[in-house]
Amino acid sequence: MDRIEKIVLLGAGNVATHLGAALQENGRRILQVYSRTIGAAEILARKLDTDFTSDLSYVYPGADMYIFSLADNALEDILKAFPLKDVFAVHTSGSLPIEILQEAGLRAGVFYPLQTFSKSIQPDFANIPLCIEATTDNHRQALFELASDISHDVRFIDSQQRETIHIAAVFACNFTNHLFSIAEEILESKDISFDIMHPLIQETIRKAVQQKPSLVQTGPAARKDDKIMQKHLDQLSSLPNYRNLYNFISQSIMQNSKK
Repeated sequence: MDRIEKIVLLGAGNVATHLGAALQENGRRILQVYSRTIGAAEILARKLDTDFTSDLSYVYPGADMYIFSLADNALEDILKAFPLKDVFAVHTSGSLPIEILQEAGLRAGVFYPLQTFSKSIQPDFANIPLCIEATTDNHRQALFELASDISHDVRFIDSQQRETIHIAAVFACNFTNHLFSIAEEILESKDISFDIMHPLIQETIRKAVQQKPSLVQTGPAARKDDKIMQKHLDQLSSLPNYRNLYNFISQSIMQNSKK
């Protein structure tokens, strides 16, 4: 396969928005944006100065690659209705196998950016790990060249490895952010601004990326300080769900603590 130049985006969410912009900025042509919601397709198409549709039967047939950047629970239904066959297509999912595209009659690949995206925040794609996979050497090479144009960190990751990465990412990102939101709620209940946590969060992340997280664990559970933990549990008595979560995580830290 030659260099990937012409691309159709299927999806208009956060990943499609930033990925489409990054590819376009690096000289690729976004031929079209598809979304089940015509308004969403139009908004992204205007940003990319390209065509759009909400009808799969109008998806352009002449692209070098079709990027399915859709919610996992929507991809299967879209693939069943996708009219093109034997074209090169990739999905951007962390948890779905490459075979889901093969079963739809497509030449399959994966183009998974390991990052959390928000439409209002511009990511630095150069530092985002891109996990790629393909079923042929030619497609693998073409994907590597494409990925290398927008990121300094491109890795060949198979579907099984990617599923493991996605589970780890849920713990490292989604669960962690949920804990931040709990901390915010607890503070605001006492009229304390969450910004008091910002330096602590930044230092926690800095240590976690510079050393093994297991070696820099701190806090009462790591110290096995039963007195302080019980005091915290008592303070959380009016919030039973958070109390149970505090206790569960504390027990896990004590079981895994290296101290």
